[in-house]
Amino acid sequence: MTVSIPPLIHKINSRAEIDPHEVHDGILAVLELPAGHTRDVMLGSVLTGLLLRGPRIGEVEAAIRAATHLDRAAWDFHQPPEGVRFVGYTGSGKKTFKTINLSSIAALVAATGGAHIAKLGSRSASSKTGSRDFIDLVGANAETVPQREMVGITAECGFGFFSIEHRVPEFDRRYGGRFQAVHALSLAFPALLSPVVCPAYVYGLSHTAVRVSAQLLSRLGLPDATVVNSSDDATLQVDELLPGTTARACRIIDGQEDRTLADDVMRAAESMPRHMGCITQHAEPHVNVAAAVRVLAGQDTSPARDAVALNAALLLLTARVVPTFQAGLDTALTILRNGAGLDTLLCFVRLTGGSPRTLDALLRQVPPSGFAAKAPIKEKAAC
Repeated sequence: MTVSIPPLIHKINSRAEIDPHEVHDGILAVLELPAGHTRDVMLGSVLTGLLLRGPRIGEVEAAIRAATHLDRAAWDFHQPPEGVRFVGYTGSGKKTFKTINLSSIAALVAATGGAHIAKLGSRSASSKTGSRDFIDLVGANAETVPQREMVGITAECGFGFFSIEHRVPEFDRRYGGRFQAVHALSLAFPALLSPVVCPAYVYGLSHTAVRVSAQLLSRLGLPDATVVNSSDDATLQVDELLPGTTARACRIIDGQEDRTLADDVMRAAESMPRHMGCITQHAEPHVNVAAAVRVLAGQDTSPARDAVALNAALLLLTARVVPTFQAGLDTALTILRNGAGLDTLLCFVRLTGGSPRTLDALLRQVPPSGFAAKAPIKEKAAC
């Protein structure tokens, strides 16, 4: 059977500008091709090519609008309670250095500090534990909680988990599971899938183009968008803030860039010791999650604590709980030292109908060498 090749395929390797309408229609044409090797190769060529061409904002915006076009008409959105500022939080994934679940722990620390974090996530495609895996392994029953009820849980304990795995079924049928590296859609697509309306978003990107990503999110309707990245060479790209690396951040509020944040984040990360070994993921999912929970419980005094604090500080600032990034960092480190974030996780587990005994079992695991363990947690009164 002869396959009609969209003109976009021929233009993607040129240096000339491509009209955004051509990008939009070309991607839809590729997605409509019969399932198989040809469609996958064309889609990969286009998505990778758009990233390597700049990325150019108009072209990538058109690609993202095409990707959402297949499913967006069926989307529903939930509003947070009046007067409560939710911060949406997710990442691109596909990072070249796999860490323990830093972002989930950072969200819980920020929630303990007074923020309301809507953690968006799914099961991992390339790591041992994605955010959805983390939620399951700590004993929560988030899968059984309707999203409207999860909004209430987020308002009550400051932390909620919203799965985005089934948000784009039509697009995912053509795309899902086929790409392991960052491409054009990674610059913004996951942050647009939130089922709950959030006044602000923090998005982690496994690519250095944080400014382009923040501009895209702003153009695509997010009024307060912050994008972060860490790297230390041409190959290490992480969608979180890591100590001792080159950390990047760009925040755009109502179309205006906050130029002080980038310097504050970069200086804070550079001032901290680099120790990648204490934050690298472990081979077994339960061990990986247990390592993250130990940081939350104040049982890990390694530089992993700094990594969590960096990300939590940004969430606290975005949530308007603290006036400066440094104030957020001080708050986060205090919470981590006294282990107060564990109470927030326990509250979330209970509110979802889960069992705190799972957390107790995780903390009873023998930690890897170099970690100091304390006594297991005790049952606390219902929150």
